[in-house]
Amino acid sequence: MANSIFSQLYQLAAISCWPVLAAYYRVQISIDGKYQESWRYRMGLKLPERLPGHRRIWLHALSVGEVLSAVPLAKAIKHKLPDCELVFSTATETGQKVARQRLQQYVAHFYYLPHDFPWVVDAFVRRLNPQVFVLVETDIWPNLLRVLERRRVVRVLANARLSPTSVRRFRTFRRVFAPFEYFEKIFVQSARDRDNLLLLGTEVDKVQALGNLKFDAVPERVSQGEANRLRESAGIAVQRRVWIAGSTHEGEEEKLLRAHQGLRRAYPDLLLILAPRDIRRAPELIAVAGRLGLSTAVRSSGDSAAGKPVYLLDTLGELSRFYALADVAFIGGSLVPFGGHNPLEAMAQGKTCMWGPHLFNFHEIEAQLLEAGSGVKVWSEAQLQEVLAQQLRRTGGKSEAFEGANGSLFSRCGCAEEIAEILLEICSTHREVGRATAEN
Repeated sequence: MANSIFSQLYQLAAISCWPVLAAYYRVQISIDGKYQESWRYRMGLKLPERLPGHRRIWLHALSVGEVLSAVPLAKAIKHKLPDCELVFSTATETGQKVARQRLQQYVAHFYYLPHDFPWVVDAFVRRLNPQVFVLVETDIWPNLLRVLERRRVVRVLANARLSPTSVRRFRTFRRVFAPFEYFEKIFVQSARDRDNLLLLGTEVDKVQALGNLKFDAVPERVSQGEANRLRESAGIAVQRRVWIAGSTHEGEEEKLLRAHQGLRRAYPDLLLILAPRDIRRAPELIAVAGRLGLSTAVRSSGDSAAGKPVYLLDTLGELSRFYALADVAFIGGSLVPFGGHNPLEAMAQGKTCMWGPHLFNFHEIEAQLLEAGSGVKVWSEAQLQEVLAQQLRRTGGKSEAFEGANGSLFSRCGCAEEIAEILLEICSTHREVGRATAEN
């Protein structure tokens, strides 16, 4: 009964939201051009052409972080199922851009996932006509899942994790909507995530803890030659001390800039490479730095970091390489209760990582790095500056940190291959069932 009432209310809300969202998009486009590329697709005003055949796997990733996790999985699927067509969708424009950059050789078609309007997602699924749907990490929508179930599309959730907040939220609402019931296979990142899913009533045989796709997505270490070319393009002298704050969020950049201001008393030539998660916030961050008396060079403008205390990395797809230029790396989204971002990109470049008290999105990786002595957790702004100073005083710390955790880091790869192998079995079973049904 509760599920039925929830469904009716949800459909009513979806219908009511369409004109509101349409108006919102038009206003945003008129102000700053935001959503210009994607809004018609998200609203269902543009739909894909109908795809022929049915041997097709649809991968969906919300935004940049999820896309990067999906990259090794897409590669593994094409290796295991070379004759299976891959299609890929994202919700955000930044995610779409990164997906097209990283997956062009593996994916046949790229799309924006429309909002969860029932008539739109139904038409979208019919036109894609997938055999299997794989959701990477998050972006769960009730109508989409119901349409997929009704059309007998195999539904898989990959690289799932449940933060403490997520567990509490799902416990509260599971009587009206239990999203994990719609998935036939769920691959979680850790044993703790598996236990949390079971506590929510998920069937035991649905859930497997295969590991974190982000280990498979770790980039190769930047060569010395490439690092030198990167330094030259940014105007960063080889001998200059550098620290980097990657994927930062609103509410923490000012703290990082104040810490940098304090550190420059001891290291007058110290450079902070500041890489915001949302590059559209660049003007805001330039203003914040200016109020603290810190002038800023901007990557997208071709500025040189020479003589500047702050270098703003406001470009897509370059952060993982820029970690190679730093002495110490700070992982953003962790001084505010966002949950942090993936520290493995910095780790792969041999850097000691630092983060704030909120890295709960990567609790397993956090524990492993702390145990290996390759990461430092700070609890306050004052401690941030103190620990940064300690790390900058260290000699040889970068290589020691990398060697200390290198074995445990790369020994955990292989999750993508395992998932692809299971998808191969699913596709084979699905095909046999379809053949038998057709013969009967």
